[in-house]
Amino acid sequence: MSARKTVRHWFNRHLFLGAAAWLLFALPAGVVEAAGANPEAVKKVVGLNKEARQFFDAMEFTLAERSLKKALEIGEAAGLGAHVVMAGTHGNLGVLYAAGIKDEGQALFHFKKALELRPEYVPNKELNSPEVKDLFQRARSEMETETPPPVPDTTEAPVSSQGQLRCPVADMAKAGSSLKLRCVADGPLSAKEVIVYFRSGENSAFRSRKMSTESTLDGSPGWATQLPPEATSGEQLFLYFQAHDRQGELASSVGSADSPTVVGIRSGDQGSAGAGSGSRRGRGADDDGGGEAEGGEASSWWLGLGLGSGLGYAGGKGPEIYHKTDFRAGYALAKMGQVTPEVGYFLSPKLSLSLQGRVQYIPQPASNPVAPASVAFLVRLLYFTNGETVRFYVGPMLGGGLGFRLLVSGLTKQGDTSGKTISDTVRGGPIVAGAGGGMSVGLSDSWSWILEINGMAGFPTFSMVMDFNTGVRVRF
Repeated sequence: MSARKTVRHWFNRHLFLGAAAWLLFALPAGVVEAAGANPEAVKKVVGLNKEARQFFDAMEFTLAERSLKKALEIGEAAGLGAHVVMAGTHGNLGVLYAAGIKDEGQALFHFKKALELRPEYVPNKELNSPEVKDLFQRARSEMETETPPPVPDTTEAPVSSQGQLRCPVADMAKAGSSLKLRCVADGPLSAKEVIVYFRSGENSAFRSRKMSTESTLDGSPGWATQLPPEATSGEQLFLYFQAHDRQGELASSVGSADSPTVVGIRSGDQGSAGAGSGSRRGRGADDDGGGEAEGGEASSWWLGLGLGSGLGYAGGKGPEIYHKTDFRAGYALAKMGQVTPEVGYFLSPKLSLSLQGRVQYIPQPASNPVAPASVAFLVRLLYFTNGETVRFYVGPMLGGGLGFRLLVSGLTKQGDTSGKTISDTVRGGPIVAGAGGGMSVGLSDSWSWILEINGMAGFPTFSMVMDFNTGVRVRF
């Protein structure tokens, strides 16, 4: 395929998905209710269609499918029959199966069901997708000329929910991914807080995380949180949810510690449907491989800021300013310390590439004409271990700039018998190479506390330094 055709194919597909995100699930705001229709049921069905659009916007097609099927269940239980919202829900499922999930049989079934309930039903003309147009025309033709085919099996594992709290969860998640979870209130729910309990593997203990409040498109309450990559480090992820009222009593729950929701964990090279952050197909990957590639973790970019100090071996060419002293190579401190801003990107769940700055401050008396600072930039390749809260990391580093400096005190000028001592700096660099490692402790969904040790040597002016740093990192 030529480059121009590949780009055009990519552009057309993403233009369509963008249009679908705006047009799909857009039921009329002023729905005319059929005589005798249950207004509360109609409101719930419309709300679930809006919720499904939220999931579709995030290309979470499995969750959108579950919301629409829940809408059908409510409508059928309330006896809405041929109400326009039921036809619209079937039509939305047809568009979802045709354009998102790519299930031709299900798309035909739901288009036919929409036409059966409302013969005048037509998908929005602005949704100019060949898949939708072709399958809808096939559904209409088959209804006019053929005996309706048998209804396909649409059974699925029920969404784990109890009471009035609904927390749809995908069946699979990618190993090392940062998993987004959402809950909504199915009707009035007086919940002060919603907590998700999770564990990675059968032998670990459940951990808890409070979910943040967020509003859905129809204004009903909702809650969301993002589990850290450590949660998907095992073979399975176990979840259950609890909503508590203002008195701390259990108001509603989804699952329990004895009967949790189970999410399968797949490795990064498997092509099964994804969770939270979307499947490979949901992210726009084309059948011929010309689409977007998966981006690894959902939260790939991170920023860090650290403070520290160090000590090392002062050798090289000796003091920078006072060359004729009684200096001898040996131990020295890297006063006062350094600031280490850093930006990084996760190439995989366990491997990160980053650029760290090392801005070293060196306090000196005004009478000492010694450089007050030293700046270097280091490229680091960090390998992370598995872990739920604590992860260790190690890796090489290489860079340069001004290098680094060690402060040597108590020097005496040659020939000076006054007993007066001076201080001076010994430089290493300008090329800096070394290795380091540390510990990352998760504080929240995004923030981590860092404790690390870096060992570096400077060339061609040889000196060595060992830095001890602590700080924070935030993931995006």
